[in-house]
Amino acid sequence: MWARTLRSRRAGLLCLALCLAGGLPGGMSVGGGARAAVAAPAATPSPDELMRRIDAAQADLRTLSAEFVQNSRSKLFKQQLSSQGRLFYERQRQPGALTKLRWEYTRPDASTMLLIGGRATLRIGARPPQVFDSSADPTLNAIFTQLQLWLGNGSLASAQADYQVSSSGSAEHPALILAPRPTSPLSRAFSRIELHVDGRTLQLARLLLVENSGDEKEVVFTRMQRNAALPQTAFQ
Repeated sequence: MWARTLRSRRAGLLCLALCLAGGLPGGMSVGGGARAAVAAPAATPSPDELMRRIDAAQADLRTLSAEFVQNSRSKLFKQQLSSQGRLFYERQRQPGALTKLRWEYTRPDASTMLLIGGRATLRIGARPPQVFDSSADPTLNAIFTQLQLWLGNGSLASAQADYQVSSSGSAEHPALILAPRPTSPLSRAFSRIELHVDGRTLQLARLLLVENSGDEKEVVFTRMQRNAALPQTAFQ
């Protein structure tokens, strides 16, 4: 039971990393006024163009908060389990300061994954907190490494070292498709990751993680707030 919960929360951390990669309202525009309304439909942006726009959108990010619904679908048992939660993120720009992340499930079972720097703490109910060091866990280390990339320490173009990247959807609702390369530790768990974003704002609407087993985790985000003050207790 504990191992299954840890696996799910690891997936939650990856969801958070990818959320911060693709879910930031960027204020990007697509033309103006009535002329845009009558223009011919634009083609799906290329992977390079979509990653470039996401890079630009997250450049001035300081804080992020959101609510989410996570739907977990089992291929074997053909059933879906849903949970709800919220996330908080604070980006540190000062040298030596630690980035802080909180991924919290509120329903039906409460649990919290708190990430400060490279140290993760998992709290589930009345159990003693479980602490993880990324250097001792290759999968967790890969996720933390991705977090640093998603949070602006480099360009998303460098993600192509770990993923085969493609795009799909329409100009209004594009998606970035990430297939972990065999050399990536994430390939042990996931076969495909899809980020579905709003083509104008680049705000993440839906995230889909497909596991090697065929099981899926879908995360739908709402009430995203960017660069707003966070609760003082967000990272306790």
